[in-house]
Amino acid sequence: MAHMAHLPGTRHGYVGEVAGTTRLMKAPTILLADDDERFRTIVRSLLEDDGYRVVAEAGDAAEAVREAERHRPDVVVVDLVMEGAVGLSAVEELLAMDPHRPVIVISSLFDPLLEIETGRLGAWYLEKVEGVDALEHTIDQAVSVSHPR
Repeated sequence: MAHMAHLPGTRHGYVGEVAGTTRLMKAPTILLADDDERFRTIVRSLLEDDGYRVVAEAGDAAEAVREAERHRPDVVVVDLVMEGAVGLSAVEELLAMDPHRPVIVISSLFDPLLEIETGRLGAWYLEKVEGVDALEHTIDQAVSVSHPR
């Protein structure tokens, strides 16, 4: 697993803004699942600094599913490559658990076919190199278009 030493474009934060509206929204709760603990720590810190609420972390696919069931976050951010997952199996399980909850797949691998398959399943896809600003923007977009639970 590649480690991200630098996360480009941080500190802008999109919490409270929904594109095309003037309505303020409550910061979404987030489950952050990645097998790289240092990556999780950095991303959690940056998200929380910008007002997001990370309610749980997971280091493998099974833990991600358990924590999603336990905490029922508004959004799950999950690494594509984690122990216990074969391809998009963890994403499929998370979506089956709650098809209205956005699942954002993050990856350090560029694979257009996986990006297409992720979208076909109903999840969002983001390259890790796009940085935390892009992740925050994707979280906000996903929450703004998700169906009420």
